[in-house]
Amino acid sequence: MRLITTRDIARQTKTYFELAEVERVAVKRGNKFINLVVTDSPDVKFIHSEWIKDFMAIPAEYRCNPFDVSPSGDIFFADTRNVKHLNNVIEQKKNGHRKRLSKSSQREFLGLD
Repeated sequence: MRLITTRDIARQTKTYFELAEVERVAVKRGNKFINLVVTDSPDVKFIHSEWIKDFMAIPAEYRCNPFDVSPSGDIFFADTRNVKHLNNVIEQKKNGHRKRLSKSSQREFLGLD
């Protein structure tokens, strides 16, 4: 893996873009790193090992593809129990079974009064 600075990429952009096609390239920007990823399609989704670990922690019978529900692929949406609960709440709100608490009721509920 090649680690470069923002100054490097500004000066030799073409060089590092070409290098990214054959080797991992990360640009250090402050305390963060930006990985250059080469793909034939901008719609390809990339996930990391922590995401896979969290996904596999969900019992198999409750797993679903979170990208079908949310473009971000947030792991919250990988659990059908969460998705069903959200759909239920949305449906109840549409049917008038849920109401918004007033500011004073919110404060009371949260124990702020």
